[in-house]
Amino acid sequence: MMSAKVTIIDYGAGNLLNVQRAFEHQGAQTEIATTPEQVEQADRLVFPGVGAFPEAMQQLKTQNLVEAIQIAAEQKPFLGICLGMQMMLEESEEFGTTEGLKLLPGKVRKLPETSISGEIMTIPHMGWAQIRPNKTPWQNSLLTSVPETNAFYFVHSYFADVANETDQLAVFDFGGHAITAAVQQDNRMGCQFHPEKSGEMGLRLIEAFLKV
Repeated sequence: MMSAKVTIIDYGAGNLLNVQRAFEHQGAQTEIATTPEQVEQADRLVFPGVGAFPEAMQQLKTQNLVEAIQIAAEQKPFLGICLGMQMMLEESEEFGTTEGLKLLPGKVRKLPETSISGEIMTIPHMGWAQIRPNKTPWQNSLLTSVPETNAFYFVHSYFADVANETDQLAVFDFGGHAITAAVQQDNRMGCQFHPEKSGEMGLRLIEAFLKV
């Protein structure tokens, strides 16, 4: 069986090594893309994001990657991780309003500062959380082999407020608020948590992506 080829988009913002290792652990061949040509030639794309939304979008523009990603994400399996998932949306309110990649309708907003009952929430949200389906079942999705009892590792201050409930594959509980944990629309997928830091559960998600 041919191993899946995965192209990891690098816009100079972070350590891609853990993501690369996790995919290679599941048998994928990986390559790093820094140019539009490499993105265009990819079989499937992984977009790990770290840092702040405006700087990340600016860096994509500097590397001429925006249009290449938009075109590739129309036909190829595409996975955004953490900020990479947030950047799939239309815009973000982090440090003012910044346009995103517009792969999914919705807006990136700050996590709620208080719980449903009015307690102050700790932001950034860091650590392990259990995810659950929202309106969309997990069969034949990125989370197809993730059991009901699970835990994934999160680090973030903003979240993807998706416009269509059907795009919201999973949520987690944040002081009684159901916050987007994963998204999927056809071949475009994203997770707010870090699969590469989530042990066995993260590897299951990576494996599912490699089979798309």
